Amino acid sequence: MSVMAVQPSASPATAAVISNSGDARRNGWYPDQTSLTPALVSSGTFGQLFSTPIVGQVYAQPLVVNDLVFVATEANWIYGIDAVNGAVRWSRNVGTPWNPQDVACGDLMPEVGITGTPAIDDQTGTAYFVAKTYTVGPGTAVRWRMHAVDVTTGIERAGFPVTIQGVADNNPAQPFTPVTQHQRPGLLLMDGVVYAAFGGHCDAPPFRGWVVGVSTAGQIRAMFSTRAGDAAASGNGIWHSGSGLVSDRAGSIVFATGNAFGNGSPSTPIPGSTPPPDLGQTVARVTVQPDGTLRATDFFTPFDALTLDAADVDLGAGGPVSLPPAYFGTPAHPNLILEIGKQGYLYVIDADNMGGSQQGPGGGDLLVNRLGPFGGVWGRPGVWPGDGGYVYIPYNQGSMGVYQYGLDGTGKPTFVQRGLSSDAFGYGSSAPVITSSGAASGSALVWLIWTPNGGGAGAQLRAYDPVPVNGTLVQRFAAPIGQATKFTPPGVGNNRVYVGTADGRLLGFGAPVNPPVTIPAIAFPTIAVGQSNTQTATITASASVTIQSIGRTGSAFAVGTPSRSLPTTLTAGQSITVPVSYTPTVTGPASGTLDVATSGGEVKAPLSGTALAPTGVLQSTPVLLSFGGTPVGGVITGTVQFSNGGGTPITIQGITLPATPFSASGLPPLGTVLAPGGTVLIDVTFAPTAIGQFVDDITLTSTGGSSQVELSGAAAAPGVLTISPLTNDFGTVAAGATRNQSVTVSNTGSSTLTITKSKPPSLGQFRALGGLNEGTAIQPGQSVTLQVAFTPPGVGAFSDTWVLNSDQPGSVLQTVTFTGTGQASNGTVVPPPVNGGWTLNGSASLLGTAPGSLLQLTPPEPVLAGSAFWPTPVPSTSLTVSFDTVIGGGAVGADGLTFLLADPSRGATPTSLGGAGGGLGAAGIPGTAVGVVTFPARYVGIAENDSNGSGMNWVTTNTDIPPLRDSVRNVQVTVVNGVMTVSVDGITKLTRSV
Repeated sequence: MSVMAVQPSASPATAAVISNSGDARRNGWYPDQTSLTPALVSSGTFGQLFSTPIVGQVYAQPLVVNDLVFVATEANWIYGIDAVNGAVRWSRNVGTPWNPQDVACGDLMPEVGITGTPAIDDQTGTAYFVAKTYTVGPGTAVRWRMHAVDVTTGIERAGFPVTIQGVADNNPAQPFTPVTQHQRPGLLLMDGVVYAAFGGHCDAPPFRGWVVGVSTAGQIRAMFSTRAGDAAASGNGIWHSGSGLVSDRAGSIVFATGNAFGNGSPSTPIPGSTPPPDLGQTVARVTVQPDGTLRATDFFTPFDALTLDAADVDLGAGGPVSLPPAYFGTPAHPNLILEIGKQGYLYVIDADNMGGSQQGPGGGDLLVNRLGPFGGVWGRPGVWPGDGGYVYIPYNQGSMGVYQYGLDGTGKPTFVQRGLSSDAFGYGSSAPVITSSGAASGSALVWLIWTPNGGGAGAQLRAYDPVPVNGTLVQRFAAPIGQATKFTPPGVGNNRVYVGTADGRLLGFGAPVNPPVTIPAIAFPTIAVGQSNTQTATITASASVTIQSIGRTGSAFAVGTPSRSLPTTLTAGQSITVPVSYTPTVTGPASGTLDVATSGGEVKAPLSGTALAPTGVLQSTPVLLSFGGTPVGGVITGTVQFSNGGGTPITIQGITLPATPFSASGLPPLGTVLAPGGTVLIDVTFAPTAIGQFVDDITLTSTGGSSQVELSGAAAAPGVLTISPLTNDFGTVAAGATRNQSVTVSNTGSSTLTITKSKPPSLGQFRALGGLNEGTAIQPGQSVTLQVAFTPPGVGAFSDTWVLNSDQPGSVLQTVTFTGTGQASNGTVVPPPVNGGWTLNGSASLLGTAPGSLLQLTPPEPVLAGSAFWPTPVPSTSLTVSFDTVIGGGAVGADGLTFLLADPSRGATPTSLGGAGGGLGAAGIPGTAVGVVTFPARYVGIAENDSNGSGMNWVTTNTDIPPLRDSVRNVQVTVVNGVMTVSVDGITKLTRSV
């Protein structure tokens, strides 16, 4: 007999694509910027290379293709700009831009043309983008068109542009409405199709979320609607604040949606594997079908989606991010997605089982983890896999938070806050991008566009070191850029950084530059309106230069008298200083520049500060404290914060408490005085005694006004841990032989159960075939089968136990007992391969020499086959064989493996090695084979092979088997009186006469 496996298959090849946020995972990581080091950026030789005038606002991220920057604007102009000197190589207008006043919308004024970041096929040199225009001119019909142009000339490719029109594939009664749809997320180019996502424009009806696919040959392949349950309803737009559609695997797209406006969100318990037609407030996965259309195949919706909707804290303001699995994830959760929106909770989602709606404990969320609440987010996190793994999240009107990857107490992936930026980020600041040389420590920088407010004036390009020092992010570089567009990150390529602006410019930053003087950026501490703070600016000459004048922009800033009278001449290395003061008149972030005119040209240094209100103002965070779900009788606690965001003390005058099942403790006494910046924390408890969803609020009033925090929670009947059978007798088994039995662990209740204790047999005679890890969640109605093998080492009685418990309220330890008797063997017992005596062929090898070491038939390399034979013939009239199988490789890998009863009378020998690929290493070896197969479908089968076959001669198969990849499965084969029975994990799958 032999067991064989074949090569792991390679991942499907994909063309090099240049698109939003680095790649299709949208994590913002650019690992190929080997020379863009922290030392270079802070050396004084890194700075602005050029400022190129263009027509229109730039909301699409600039994309770098070789030595050219591709830029698209809201005026429907596209440009090919020299990446080194900023010269315009070519430009083209693709149509009259649309006027948003057509729907009485003041957003993206004065025109809408190309908003979403294009996708560029680097192999063909083709840029794909979507433009909004009129058929002839203003007042005529509106249309969206997909363009494809040569990036070196701007000339349209054959078959383009393509007008986007038609009805939803998943609801033919729902037409695409070009006037009220807006295309904001970055485009995705995947497998020869360009996908563009749409949402609304100022929520003017009718609008829906759409994913439209246009082939590179110019044919519409997909029209998917996120609001397909009601053809007339609006909502569920996809906008991501500009972040692109995500693809983390072949043929699959992930996106997030916004407000559902009523009934467009899942609001009942629904498994993730059966997505509903309406997908508001949702992270969804759609999969490409054989005919090119898209079908929803998985989703996650927060349990309190209706509450989010009512408060206008849409999830889809943030774009999803796929974490690179080489640096993040565990064997139980190898593929992770992050999502955070206006609510401020960071959802850590299992990309392979996204969680559905109300599938978690007590009808809450089924997630890997949920962290926060933090501040609201318009954008997406940025990801740095080096230094242990970090995530960066700028919060609207708050700091940028820094979170390090790790595992929580149950072994699940989580993120722990390690620091904050020293100042606040205004509305419209961009998502971060991270440049580095691979994952090398010390090579990375975190870049983003900082804006003081939604108008974008006074914006800065900033770079931070990736690892905080003493809890604070260190700013490495800052430069003024003028007026920024909302949420648009800088472009990156060839160790340079590019910024498109709202005032019609492309700025290039790189090295070398030779400014006549260097001036560090000045960030003022937070003060109240009407107060003043002064800092000293140091101006250092790079070469002999005359300082002619010193001025500033930004009404909150003023320049004092320099240390030397002007004009003054400095030699290289000499400095002068000048006091700069910040006296804010309005609250929030402010910006300006220190302008130094020299004989070598003008140099600008950025100024920034944040102001509190002049008098005390009561503020609270979060907007919504979401408790998730718990079984009835469970208890969850959370914390809300009330603070004084103004410049004078305030007094707490009243507290309005929530009703049962919420309660609050740690309340400040009436009359408590909060100094400027002072805070009070209140603990809030959710302890439901009945089933349902609950909402309420807690409100404080003060001399600085009132502030309210919404509360939400869900409760369901508890889960019930049921184990059957609790007593397991294996009977009499020959010494050295093995017999398997199964135990079923079920959740017969109504809430998710979490296994809190799982201690399998440990004495050696009874062995768990696979485990039930502590922390495992078992859904209502779900069962887990535990396989236990009994292998008596000799004659006598043996016993052991498996101890289990869960978080079921009032639960107690449950002990599963195993007994069995060993007797003297009357037949042939074949030892495991590690004991020696086996013949290994091809790529087969032993992974160690210790007892229990595994036989590896193929390493993770392509086109291999291996076999292992016990060379002494074994009678098969009465035979029992048990073995564990693991097929690695994640989503791709080996095609399968076989257990073979080889027939020596027909030519089989101990050195036989069959064909690879679909031959599973057994084809061509005469005998009866049992195979577990992963490609092209997952099944277990019995094959009758002869010496002439190039493939497996399957005579019976069964596809009803659990996942094989990266999972331990026990296979047992018995032959009694000419009948072969095959069991997987203790469940009979095949029976056949042999």
